[in-house]
Amino acid sequence: MARAKKRPELTHCKVSETTHPSSPWRVYYTVERDGRRTRARRNFGKEDAAWKFAEDTERDLNNHGIRFGELPPEARRAFDFYRDAAAELGDLGATVPKFEELVADAVASVRDRFKAETEKAVTVAEGVAEFVAYKASRVGTRQQANLRQQLKRFAQTFGTRPVREITTAEIDQWLVTLRSRKNPSKLPEAPLLGSLARNHHRAALSAFYSYAIAPARGWADRNPLADLEPEKVEAGEPEAYMPEDAEKLMQTALDHKPELVPVLALGMFAGLRVSEALETDLSKLPKNAGEFRTGMGRKTGARMAPFTETCSAWMAAQPRRSGKAWTQCARTHVDQMQELYALAEVEPIKNGARHTFISYRTAETRDVARVADECGNSVGTIKKHYRKLVTSEAAEKFFAIRPEAEAENVTHIKQGRASA
Repeated sequence: MARAKKRPELTHCKVSETTHPSSPWRVYYTVERDGRRTRARRNFGKEDAAWKFAEDTERDLNNHGIRFGELPPEARRAFDFYRDAAAELGDLGATVPKFEELVADAVASVRDRFKAETEKAVTVAEGVAEFVAYKASRVGTRQQANLRQQLKRFAQTFGTRPVREITTAEIDQWLVTLRSRKNPSKLPEAPLLGSLARNHHRAALSAFYSYAIAPARGWADRNPLADLEPEKVEAGEPEAYMPEDAEKLMQTALDHKPELVPVLALGMFAGLRVSEALETDLSKLPKNAGEFRTGMGRKTGARMAPFTETCSAWMAAQPRRSGKAWTQCARTHVDQMQELYALAEVEPIKNGARHTFISYRTAETRDVARVADECGNSVGTIKKHYRKLVTSEAAEKFFAIRPEAEAENVTHIKQGRASA
């Protein structure tokens, strides 16, 4: 009878026999995985193979410790790649650092990058505040207000998160769920923003992230808006108020909200942008019909705008003669206009006062270039975005609109075109 082989004493490994039919020998050994000690096992079909593995593992654990007791497959693949690449580079005469030196350098690089990112982990709220402050001396008042409003909504949603963490998918989802904030308390549910409004928010966010990824700041690695193209905006024929609706708006404003009359008249009968009309100094308007100099707008410089007899009549009908045309904030003006539409029972048109003036002024003068100069636009912009095709008769009726209780110093014109 053959004597059983003498087996060595093992400290870190244990060989045992099981009842498994094909692999009756099992080796238990200690390893470290993800920073924790644990017991691993491996099955063998033959006793000698099990003991050889146990002895080799015991020797490795004694020499290197349990952290090296079981190298994961990716570590083995990494070393195999290093060995082949080092041999290839060595044949070319290149000096290749040791494997451990390369790993140490790579880990140090990851640590430095993580430290740098942590130090620059600016939150969205902090970044938006700094960006808006930076833009204060670089853009006009109107654009500052737009940036504040658009980015404020973004900061309300993502404010506490780092700028670099926000993904393209999150921003896209945020954009498509934006709803209007015009009089939200008076609507059961505010409507979703249109494609043009979402494009404006998208542009503001893109400008913010361009600022954030600049090397001087490094708040993010890339601009997530780079993967989002602007939406296609379906533009139909420009809209304008019918003379009857324009008259209802003006008379309702005079009767119930006279503070709105100056801004509304300057847009409806002089062609000013809302931003220009809000800042207009009433004391600098002419006493009678003629023209006046506008302020330096954010889109165009100063220009001479027409002060039509119609505009003069409505200015004379309201009580104020000096100060800004609107004395409150722009947000309040938007809310008051919404209430005016409801009182007058007139469907609002976006930028409707200016669209209306341009449409009827073009029909009256038959000179698009003149109207473009008066309104601070190009001929192409007038034709594409502002002018609704109306008749000369409609224009005559429009510019004959007067207050029901007209001021004494303004000649009442019941019909026909206003004389110069």
